[in-house]
Amino acid sequence: MELTRELAWRGSIGLAVLILFGVLAYVGVAFLPTLVFAVFLYYAVRPIYRTFDRFGLPKPARALLSLVAFGVPFLVLIGYTAAIVVLEAQNYIADTDILEGVQNDVEADLRIGSFDLSSLEESLADVTALPSLDVVANLLFEVTSTVSGLFLQLILIVIAVYYMLVDGGRIREWFLETYDRDRVLRTYLTEVDTELSSTLFGNIANIFVTGIIAIVSFLGYNLLVPDVVTVPFPALAGTLIGVGTLIPVIGIKLVYVPLVGGLAVNAWLAGEPTLVWPVGVLFVYSAIVLDFIPDLFIRAQFSGEATHSGLLMIAYVVGPVLFGFYGLFLMPILLILAINAVTILLPYVLSGDSEAATQTELSRFQ
Repeated sequence: MELTRELAWRGSIGLAVLILFGVLAYVGVAFLPTLVFAVFLYYAVRPIYRTFDRFGLPKPARALLSLVAFGVPFLVLIGYTAAIVVLEAQNYIADTDILEGVQNDVEADLRIGSFDLSSLEESLADVTALPSLDVVANLLFEVTSTVSGLFLQLILIVIAVYYMLVDGGRIREWFLETYDRDRVLRTYLTEVDTELSSTLFGNIANIFVTGIIAIVSFLGYNLLVPDVVTVPFPALAGTLIGVGTLIPVIGIKLVYVPLVGGLAVNAWLAGEPTLVWPVGVLFVYSAIVLDFIPDLFIRAQFSGEATHSGLLMIAYVVGPVLFGFYGLFLMPILLILAINAVTILLPYVLSGDSEAATQTELSRFQ
């Protein structure tokens, strides 16, 4: 009787824990993109975090400095891009006298020359005369909601990465010491951690390698062609090419296709149709060297020490199709978890022997 009551009590506690884990899983699924980006950022920042270890700094200071060191280049890129856009817009407005034309159109439409204050008051008093206010209000609300949502996700990602850097190792050791009697989970988590580190950090390496190749290519192209069809701001364009590798299939195209199209238009408007040929060569070169090769081959070569590069290539292509943009990181994570589960956890489950849970290399088989 006493044993039955104890089993019932333990079963009730187990059911409560199961329900709690179910609720946590539901919340995790709702914030799955945020969690995936947090894991990616953690493995991207961790090498910087470990570099600061040699200075003897406390963990919170190292984590904060690592996040700043990783984020500053992107903030500089955004600021540099925004400054160029503003300057180019100012130059365009000054060259085309667009403000004067808009001013003349507004004066003609509003008939400012015969301005009557009483008629303005009557128009404002008539609410039906302003039907577009609802549209403007809805647009502002949508923009504000989107920006605030993105900002909230960014804050959550930064907080998650910070505490993963500071307390991740301690939580991992506590979990393994508490629940891993046969040390099979330690083997599994160690292999997964090593593989995720090389794979996800490989995305960052791919950005830099592709960006450098693009910058050198654009600078070399500018030395060979007339000024009419030179690439404007080649350093910025090359950097954006590198960042575009984060968006598979179309990311790099969003940079070089409009760029090459603009150069072709410049050549045509300048009365130099023959200059379309070097622009066409640049397009073909960009499609092959800057787009196809980095998106499929360089990314896979920089990623994974034990995971098959062909499987990683498929994961990088299939992931965004299934899950959207964050699938670029989620699918490789799932692939690595599954492969190591088959090679480490499954032998232990079938044999019950923790010694059987060892990582097997594909190169051992013919």
